[in-house]
Amino acid sequence: MVNAYQRKKDPEHIRKLILENTMILAAEKGVSGVSIQTVAEMAGVTKGGVFHHFPNKKALLEAMLHFVMSQIDAETEKLICADTESYGCFTRAYIEITLNANATAVSRYWDAISMTMLTEPDLNAIWAQWLEKRLSIHADTDQSLQLKILRYAADGVWLTGFAEMKLTEDFIKMKQELISRTYPASSQSFNGL
Repeated sequence: MVNAYQRKKDPEHIRKLILENTMILAAEKGVSGVSIQTVAEMAGVTKGGVFHHFPNKKALLEAMLHFVMSQIDAETEKLICADTESYGCFTRAYIEITLNANATAVSRYWDAISMTMLTEPDLNAIWAQWLEKRLSIHADTDQSLQLKILRYAADGVWLTGFAEMKLTEDFIKMKQELISRTYPASSQSFNGL
């Protein structure tokens, strides 16, 4: 580990490192597991170094959420751009990100945002604003009640998977089934759920 006092100053890199480590703690332990001291140790900076960028824990958590949401937004956009079907494109991206079972950055981002929302309801406004903005952008393609139900179902599958702390074949099958129901032809037979 590099001595925090001798490292070349790179405030943007340090800020990002602090936010990434905050995200890791939030994903693993929820908001209560995030302490300034632990974040500082993980980022290889002093506690004062954390306070230099964020005046308190609340500001750190808010900045972490904005950071996470920007990463999720970029991944959502990438998935939407790669989608060949416009109907339900946001919902498919949402399900893909929500139920990303791989140990990727996206799944860590989703875990961090979800754990924060579960353990710190005061910060839900950041998430709600993002979702509202996305739904507004995709009003023509993703406003149907069927697609809304599928997004809620994905949230429920994620929560069940989180509570069980293991991924099962059923988890993967549910993800595939939810995504398959986002296409226009399947919306016709949605009543057969």
